[in-house]
Amino acid sequence: MRQDEDMTNRGVRWLAESEWHYSVTFARGITPDELAVRLGASPAGVKPLATAWEAVGLLTDADVGVARVGEAQGWVFAAEYGEAPGARHDVLKRISRNGVEAVNLDPQAFHPPSFFSYAADSELLCSFGLGEERRRWGSQPDLLQEELEAAGIILPTGDYLQVSGARHSLRIAMSLGVIEKHFGISLPRDLLEDGRLPLVVVSGSPSLDALSDDVLNT
Repeated sequence: MRQDEDMTNRGVRWLAESEWHYSVTFARGITPDELAVRLGASPAGVKPLATAWEAVGLLTDADVGVARVGEAQGWVFAAEYGEAPGARHDVLKRISRNGVEAVNLDPQAFHPPSFFSYAADSELLCSFGLGEERRRWGSQPDLLQEELEAAGIILPTGDYLQVSGARHSLRIAMSLGVIEKHFGISLPRDLLEDGRLPLVVVSGSPSLDALSDDVLNT
């Protein structure tokens, strides 16, 4: 694979050009199994392997939430479909307890903009809307200020870069690029979109009978 091809299939910038409809929670300092538990999954049992389409097919009720979990570049991740606990700041802070770092990227498909949030050691440090970086929350709202300025997202006037609708995905990719570089987070695109990953239930009671007979024992 050429280097430019690898860049479009890893990192997180590719989310902006994909059909991004799921929240992603990253954590550093715990295992994929522990991240699943902190999101609300049962610590016992087996994890069937599921594709993205199979995960979406489980969302038959509004209260159902499932997550496909994995690990890349020193971070564990959970792609959350349906109810997404990791997008809630109170849950993200709980995930980050005991010295853990946690990042959430949520597309907010029905209530834009997409959101970035970062917590560490039970504290929300920084959060903002992608494309609306001037408004930031957390105890360290300026955490990415220098990187946002260097990328041309925060302008010398203090305003944030605004673009036409036709360039919206490129604009979101710029913000994701800053986050990707600062935290060193990555998602393997081929695996997320076409592969199978261990699946856990984080809310509701969907039937897993239709999933692959292959399972990951825990």
